[in-house]
Amino acid sequence: MEAMMSMSIQSDVEILSVQAVEYYAQKHHLSEGDVFDLFCKHQVFEKILIQHEMLHQLDMEETFQYVEEIIKENAPELVLYHGSNIAFDEIDLGKSHDRRDFDRGFYCTVLESQAEEWAKRLYLRSHKGGRYVYRYLFRQTEDLKIKHFAALDQEWLEFIKENRTKGGIQHAYDVVVGPVADDNTMETVQLYLSGILKAEEAVERLHYNKVNNQVSFHTPLALEHLTLESRREVS
Repeated sequence: MEAMMSMSIQSDVEILSVQAVEYYAQKHHLSEGDVFDLFCKHQVFEKILIQHEMLHQLDMEETFQYVEEIIKENAPELVLYHGSNIAFDEIDLGKSHDRRDFDRGFYCTVLESQAEEWAKRLYLRSHKGGRYVYRYLFRQTEDLKIKHFAALDQEWLEFIKENRTKGGIQHAYDVVVGPVADDNTMETVQLYLSGILKAEEAVERLHYNKVNNQVSFHTPLALEHLTLESRREVS
């Protein structure tokens, strides 16, 4: 049952995203590639993920209107959350762990509940510090090199493979946005990395996993666009 619910969540988000791209491209006489870039610029995919439960209750016309309003707002800012067992004031990229999904970096998410889960897990693993959730405001500007992954697809899988097997910094992006390889998806990713599953088989299996989100910051320039708004401790 849980797997079916997770699959439903991912399917809803992906279907809504694809339909929104097709609708906007047709209405405004743009290529779907141009619309994808526009949606990335205005964090439309992330906002669809955040509001997927609400959007699922609307008809398609109301959903498309929601997307139009995001674009019209022209506010390339996004609220992000970071979960940790450590209380800190400044971000130190030098303390980032190696061989992560998107390489060494500072990881956030658009989902506050996910950041809370990160904080709790880190505390349970270390038995040190506390359970802290940080709230940041990310200002996206043209000078940043940003890579967006809208789905758990083969491109995302290959990107994960490069970063997790080689370590270090395997890309030149300031910021990377996309799905997270959490405990559920990592089983499939590991089977792919070990050669047991082909890429197509792994992607098919990933459709049964719940979509979570991560936004990773990899350069000092990226951190300049991230402003701390608050820090709170969770129980």
